[in-house]
Amino acid sequence: MKRAFFTLILAFTLLVACNDSRRDAIGTTEVIIETSEGDIVVRLYDDTPLHRDNFIRNVKAGVYDGILFNRIVPDMVIQAGDTTLKVKSEGGNSEQHEEPATSEHSPTLSAEIIYPRHFHKQGALAAAREPDSINPRKESSALQWYIVTGSKYSATQLAELQATLYEAKVAALFESLQRQHAEEIAQLKATDHAAHQDLLNRLQVEAEETMAKNPPRPFNEVQKQAYSKIGGAPHLDGEYTVFGEVVDGMPIALRIGRTPVDARERPRKAVSIKRIRIN
Repeated sequence: MKRAFFTLILAFTLLVACNDSRRDAIGTTEVIIETSEGDIVVRLYDDTPLHRDNFIRNVKAGVYDGILFNRIVPDMVIQAGDTTLKVKSEGGNSEQHEEPATSEHSPTLSAEIIYPRHFHKQGALAAAREPDSINPRKESSALQWYIVTGSKYSATQLAELQATLYEAKVAALFESLQRQHAEEIAQLKATDHAAHQDLLNRLQVEAEETMAKNPPRPFNEVQKQAYSKIGGAPHLDGEYTVFGEVVDGMPIALRIGRTPVDARERPRKAVSIKRIRIN
């Protein structure tokens, strides 16, 4: 009888320990984003400490209080963190206004891309950044972030996307090689058309062979299940630092994601962040 009792206690202890370990692995810091549409609660990951601590500092400093969601890409992401876009209240009415941007270079953080453990499932919280052409190290903005609102993908769509991403990476590598040989390419283009074309062909082959040796990681079963059941933005995987996830209020994020936008992907109506606070 005692042996059975202690066995039960041990099993329960192990179960709790596993649950605590899983929670610790994900993170314990929860942040409440109070928006004009309702509250969104996110949990910050502990294995991306630079981004976690930076976000907490910004929150405690009130950096995001009163700003607007500055970018919405339908069925993909809602983005905030542009501190030049704030809600201005006059006579009880709220309107959108833009403050003068500072001349200082936007601060950045070193990338903490932990892929495929953290990927762009619906609800993922990630850092925005400048494109690879000017930011090859994929450094994150220290201010701007986004929440993924992407739709579901079938197995066929994921396979097609995988092929498209492969070709895109080959094209990006080809462009990089062209930049490295820019002077030679320009000279041959002006003096020897055949040699110019031969060089481009060789660079294309080099790009294809290089990518074939180190192809993009295929979507694993966890990703496939998430993208098919809840949705996301799989084309962003491995390219941006994911540093948290929504644990409550996802319907609010999806509602914000349905806000009409203009040609610049700016919301046509002001959707604001009243404040963000540590839970």
